[in-house]
Amino acid sequence: MEDQAFELDDATVTVPTPEGAEFNDLQGLAEGERHLTWTAGPEAFFMVSAGADPAYTPAALPDDVDSDEPAPLAGTGARRIAYRETKRRPRRIVEGRGSVPEQTIRLVSDLVFVPGEHEQLRIGYRVPEDAPEELRTLLARMLDGVKVRRRDG
Repeated sequence: MEDQAFELDDATVTVPTPEGAEFNDLQGLAEGERHLTWTAGPEAFFMVSAGADPAYTPAALPDDVDSDEPAPLAGTGARRIAYRETKRRPRRIVEGRGSVPEQTIRLVSDLVFVPGEHEQLRIGYRVPEDAPEELRTLLARMLDGVKVRRRDG
């Protein structure tokens, strides 16, 4: 694993990543928002995001969560929250494959929320519940090793 540092408006977030992991910066977000993702596998990704919108806080999560624990190493008031959700993909035509039937995918999300004076941080991963254990373990290790250095006190 190698550390990658991401400079956000109010913080530097360092994530241990597998060699060659490339994070993409999502374009077209509201001013002051940032969303970086690494695609780890089909339907699986790791993200580092920041913004002032409530979507960057635990308020945007479903009420039914698997765990909700303090994450003091990430910062004052930080929480690590894991939950599951079901996504339904409608039947569709995929070039080169033909018709793909409707799919139901169970996803596990594990996120750290770090409050800040100007922006909230949301760091973590989403992975299919039935993904290989090796992938789920890799993403969990990445989140376990995240370091946050705030600049807003």
